[in-house]
Amino acid sequence: MNTPQRPLGTVIEILQMIGLDVTHQYEDLVFVSHNLFILEFTDVGEQIDLYFNEEIEEDKAREVIGKLAAMGELHGLAFVYKGAYALSENADESISVEFFDLTDP
Repeated sequence: MNTPQRPLGTVIEILQMIGLDVTHQYEDLVFVSHNLFILEFTDVGEQIDLYFNEEIEEDKAREVIGKLAAMGELHGLAFVYKGAYALSENADESISVEFFDLTDP
């Protein structure tokens, strides 16, 4: 089985160009400064799924989507808006991420 290459370096560069930073990367997830959104690498190397924090204002989300789409196009990447997410702290002080896909009922 072929695992697609994850373009983390390119993603970091794009985020820096739009004034954001990667705060943490865990497996296929990339956490972005200010808890604005999470990126998820997919089985298609050039597609990166995008989940906004459930508390982000719609206008801010649209602005970021526009910037990511433009920068992604220049770098051969497609950022695909998939839905929202919420973070919660567990009893053992670890963090859980719950995703709310657009396709969920």
